[in-house]
Amino acid sequence: LSFGPKSFLVVSDPVMSKHIIRDGPVDQYCKGMLAEILEPIMGKGLIPADPATWKVRRRAVVPGFHKRWLNRMVTLFADCADRLTVDLEDRANKGSVVDMEERFCSVTLDIIGKSVFNYDFGSVTQESPVVKAVYRVLREA
Repeated sequence: LSFGPKSFLVVSDPVMSKHIIRDGPVDQYCKGMLAEILEPIMGKGLIPADPATWKVRRRAVVPGFHKRWLNRMVTLFADCADRLTVDLEDRANKGSVVDMEERFCSVTLDIIGKSVFNYDFGSVTQESPVVKAVYRVLREA
């Protein structure tokens, strides 16, 4: 693919990805424009990190990509999305106007609450004082 004066290759094959990431010489492959763009924003984050830094950080994040953990998170996201869908259907049946930004904030809060704190805010099914407080603070800022 070409983007302006630069050309790049997108790899989606797992065998090739493994070769590039693990087996290939460190300096043979460049992360390209994305790493250059993200470096001022992310510093030495995972994407723009040099190979030595990347290797250390990758080991730290690998458990978060374990199949059991990902399945648990996908199930959690689906459960929260189902609750949001039911709520939106109820509101649509009543002919209510829906503030979608507030609804998305509510479902996000529920997902973060359950996945990070094992706490169900229930903000999709009831008005959330947390979401209201955040909006109030943002309006005052």
